[in-house]
Amino acid sequence: MLVSCAAAALLAAGCGNDTPTSATTTTTSPITTPVTVSFPGSVGPGGSVSRSFVPQITGPAKAVVSDISPPTALSVALGIPRADGSGCLPAISSTSGNLQSVEVSSAVGLGSFCVMVYAPASSADAVGFTVTLTYP
Repeated sequence: MLVSCAAAALLAAGCGNDTPTSATTTTTSPITTPVTVSFPGSVGPGGSVSRSFVPQITGPAKAVVSDISPPTALSVALGIPRADGSGCLPAISSTSGNLQSVEVSSAVGLGSFCVMVYAPASSADAVGFTVTLTYP
């Protein structure tokens, strides 16, 4: 009798209006690449300006400086931000030969990177430009 009571208790536990539970799934947003941002800037003689960016995956990064006014041999570089937050340590750079645009590209990994635009000390005035940065 003890066995049949235990069996009846087990069967009764299996019957009822219990709502079954299902495994919880978590979805994450997919990484969409590439990211493209554009921003205006200006730089004085011998000066530089930089902006940091953080790729979400490894891949190619490219910075194009255009709309240079007045026409000046600006340089653009990709690098890593300085530890003290005071700008960019260039790793690869290019200088405008046509005085109207310049670009640089490089593979980047995970972490913080930066783009830097700088003017020669011989430039007469502040130079305006637009940077278009594309990265993974």
